[in-house]
Amino acid sequence: MAKRRGARSKKRFSADSDPDLTPLINCMYLLLVFFMVATTFVNPKGLSVDLPGGRGESRATKDMNVVIDRDGVIQVNGQITAREQLAEKIRQVMQTDNTKNMILEANRSVPHGQVVKIMDIARGQGIEAIAFAKGSEG
Repeated sequence: MAKRRGARSKKRFSADSDPDLTPLINCMYLLLVFFMVATTFVNPKGLSVDLPGGRGESRATKDMNVVIDRDGVIQVNGQITAREQLAEKIRQVMQTDNTKNMILEANRSVPHGQVVKIMDIARGQGIEAIAFAKGSEG
């Protein structure tokens, strides 16, 4: 008696044509949750920008420039100023130029402590932001 090859043997070994997508969906869900949680801890890097306010708020026209040369001579907006009169000069320039920003440029040979003292004086007079410019090397 010969075996018949028919529909019966095909059904027993036939594979399902639709793949099971459940593991793939589970992996995608876990990745989604992971990235959602991970991005809440990331601090974006960038520059903070002060946008102009509404009408009637006057903006500063220019920054105050303070330069300390190799000999320790202090210049505020190009005018030589003694250390004892620095606070008064900063207050005067703030009122005249309507600014609360300062650019500090010190020669590389100037001691760090002297630069910090000038920063403290400026902060005491109401300077809100201090930027540093590259000083000369001589």
